[in-house]
Amino acid sequence: MWAIMIPFIWIGLYLVLGGINSLGRMLEILFPITAICLLIVLFLGIGIFEIDNLRPVLGMGVKPILKGIMTSSYRFSGFVIILFIFMYMKEKKQASKVVILGLGMIIFFYTITIIIVVGALSVDGVVLQTWPLFTYFRSYEIPGLLFERFDSLFIVIWIMQLFTTYTIAIYVAALGMAQIFKKRCIRPFVFGMIPITYIIASVPRNIN
Repeated sequence: MWAIMIPFIWIGLYLVLGGINSLGRMLEILFPITAICLLIVLFLGIGIFEIDNLRPVLGMGVKPILKGIMTSSYRFSGFVIILFIFMYMKEKKQASKVVILGLGMIIFFYTITIIIVVGALSVDGVVLQTWPLFTYFRSYEIPGLLFERFDSLFIVIWIMQLFTTYTIAIYVAALGMAQIFKKRCIRPFVFGMIPITYIIASVPRNIN
């Protein structure tokens, strides 16, 4: 694990020390790559999709959906990042549009993913899996293509997204600490959080 974690952490450190511009450029590069790859891989498995697995829609009413919203709402907590990067924006009046666009894209990708995965695996199949999307990618293969199995490609996409989340979190945490202690430079706080990050990431022994 340490051989995976240490390069991950140190490459993130290198990027964060470059500042908000480096982060912005990285996101501009990685987002279209991951978004396009995810959509392609999702729709390549459309052959195992069964529309009957989605029925009945609202069969138990609206109440279970409302309960599910509370459970899944933390997935949308990333929009608070705009509170930190707002001061770097040149056109601050566009901030609300940026948040709406960002949340809209997240809703789009989550909705497409849920519909396709549930349609392919069924509700019962999804509930039994720890990583339903990963199971979906393992459920089909297309002979003759560069990749016949797409689970390894999905892992690459997933790691990219984990890396972007990690770097943004470290940057925002260091920026927040610098503001709390009224320091102009965030570098000491970034370096200080690296060993803490490694220790916390080393503690869990299983998925739970």
